[in-house]
Amino acid sequence: MSATRHGTTRRAETAVPAGRTRWGIVALILGAPALFVFGLLFLLLLWVLLG
Repeated sequence: MSATRHGTTRRAETAVPAGRTRWGIVALILGAPALFVFGLLFLLLLWVLLG
């Protein structure tokens, strides 16, 4: 039984970082341009309100 538990644990540990890495890349691809666009819009808003 302990061999099966260790085998399952290894598979789970291997799968989790791979999933986190993929979702991290997806978050960077989608998040970085979104932050850039919202940052520019925020700066434009500040420029209009304070200028």
